[in-house]
Amino acid sequence: MSQNVPIGNWETHFNYLSAKHLTKVNEAIFCASHNGLFSINIANKEIKTWSKSDGLHDSGISSMAFHEQDKLLLFAYKSGNVDMVYLNAASLPEHIINWPLLTQNADLPDKKDIKRIVFQESLAYLCTSFGIVVLDTKNQQVEETYRYIGGNGAQVSVSDIAFAADSLYAITSEGMLATSMSASVNRQDFSNWKAIATPGKGVAISAVNRQLYAAYSEKGLFQKVGGNWKIIASTMSKNYAMSVWNNALTVTLDDRFIVLDEAKEVRTFTNPAFKATREVLQTNADKFWVADSRNGLLHNAETNFQSFTPEQADTTIFPKTDSSIVDLNGLSWTRLPDYLGGGILVKNAENQQRVLSTNIGSGSLPSAVINSLALSTDGYVWFASDRGVGYFVTDGILSGTRADAVLPIFGQRKLFANEKCTAIAIEPGNRKWIGTRNGLYLFNEDGTEMIEKFTAADSPLPSDSIVSLQFNAEKGILYIDTPNGMVAYRSNSSASSENFSSVTVFPNPVHPGYAGTIGIKGLMGNSTVKITELSGRLIYETRSQGGTASWNLNDYTGRRAKGGIYMVLIVSEDGSEKFAGKLAVIE
Repeated sequence: MSQNVPIGNWETHFNYLSAKHLTKVNEAIFCASHNGLFSINIANKEIKTWSKSDGLHDSGISSMAFHEQDKLLLFAYKSGNVDMVYLNAASLPEHIINWPLLTQNADLPDKKDIKRIVFQESLAYLCTSFGIVVLDTKNQQVEETYRYIGGNGAQVSVSDIAFAADSLYAITSEGMLATSMSASVNRQDFSNWKAIATPGKGVAISAVNRQLYAAYSEKGLFQKVGGNWKIIASTMSKNYAMSVWNNALTVTLDDRFIVLDEAKEVRTFTNPAFKATREVLQTNADKFWVADSRNGLLHNAETNFQSFTPEQADTTIFPKTDSSIVDLNGLSWTRLPDYLGGGILVKNAENQQRVLSTNIGSGSLPSAVINSLALSTDGYVWFASDRGVGYFVTDGILSGTRADAVLPIFGQRKLFANEKCTAIAIEPGNRKWIGTRNGLYLFNEDGTEMIEKFTAADSPLPSDSIVSLQFNAEKGILYIDTPNGMVAYRSNSSASSENFSSVTVFPNPVHPGYAGTIGIKGLMGNSTVKITELSGRLIYETRSQGGTASWNLNDYTGRRAKGGIYMVLIVSEDGSEKFAGKLAVIE
């Protein structure tokens, strides 16, 4: 209970109020927002958030669908990446298979987001900006691609499809097109796709009992009767989405939804909580789940619609504190924008100032574009620039004498010399976190040794591009903002304590199967921590990073510690404070 996020673990800070997509999975509702995903148990209303920490391979879902027979939940991401999530009886992932079928194809357009997924029998039909992709999910192969189906074989974007009678209807950038589903028809040939006359710009399409319905921007809902379109409900909505439950058609509008029941009666549902409705699912005769892009997931569990959205903390770093800092001498350091020539402005309380630039002797910055500033625990001012990182010794900086940035050497060259460094944050233990366009890095005190590297491919980072960083010294948590959302990482460093009165070892006891890291927090800076057996034999020793030390449960030989009781012996840097505690490891 001492720490919500274990050392070395991540948590997401995504926006769950921007709900957009819904799908029913057994007895749960899955809801995707702009960059988040969560599920809710229909019966007990238990909410769980999902992310790359749970085994997913991307973030930012553009569409999703569930195939009940195969127990397959298909997630399509904005990047074109696809996850095949096979669920158990409790609707929990049993097996997750990543299928980057669109992201790895250089022949496809840059925009690869999948707008809609429709399962038809054993095949999944994907609506994309370049046509329709038909997937055989069981064999994990592309069955067919309907790409050049527009007039004269033009490539078209497809936003929605529906199967009615023996035909496939598609809403495309060229209007509505239809083709036969007969096995003898070559649907990859554009001549087998026919244009369908419509009363307006098609937005959504669906079929109920082999009857075709379509919604048109600022026109309303229509039913196709023979060769004509019969209006069912007139609306001025620009956005539509459709879902079917027990032969009842639910149509989502801009700020409300309507239901066309089996008796062809239209009911309209409005509520003050509806601000920007995006999708609606009906789960029984009078219960609905609403994805509202401003108010999250709404449900009329009782009589009125209430929010069933995960608690949401800050979703971005604001305000940013890395544009202007104050050093230990009371001097302010401010990064200057491009239109002022860039560089760093140093100023004291008497308005004596100096601009540090790329000029030798007056800054020697590797680039005039400075993106982030941070103050180290030893009083140096570090910067992240468009061509690497470095630092200044602050003493005498305003004296007018020569001042040159110190540029760390890593791998026999200047650290990130040819890479844009977007952010820098410094831990209480004086290690440096550096954000780039290609991932996140942790370096030692002087930037000469890399300790950690995280990318979107091998961590829960939602993007390789780091926008900003902020380290919470009290919690020992690094907040990482990216274009695809913010995540937090629990470091093994935190603010130092004045004494050992609040030392905590966590988790304690260590239960069987635990594969994480042991944390010891509440320490004085640079304390020595020793782990010994009860006999006194030393098996591990380290120094704290600020107020936290960590142990990976391995001894000096790399073997995992056996079950038993271990002593945790701590001595402050000057030897004035000592602490002894116990740690239980259960096999």
